[in-house]
Amino acid sequence: MINMIPLTEAKARLAEVVRDCEDGDVVILRHGHPVAIVVAYDRYEAQIEEIEDLRDRISVYESEASSPDLRIPLDKALAELGL
Repeated sequence: MINMIPLTEAKARLAEVVRDCEDGDVVILRHGHPVAIVVAYDRYEAQIEEIEDLRDRISVYESEASSPDLRIPLDKALAELGL
């Protein structure tokens, strides 16, 4: 669940916002527009790890793609990447 709150409210209730981010991301709004997001540290770490894993997989696929005998179909590559 994503919770959206104005910046002025977030400043006044920072401890509560940090607690709330453990249940779901908290989007901070300035003049009604998203300007920041508060994400639980564990979720952030998991996202960074997933991005690094995907970059590694893409790097492997790119290097394999340069060799014609190692090419794989696009649908198989996307399935392996979970896309």
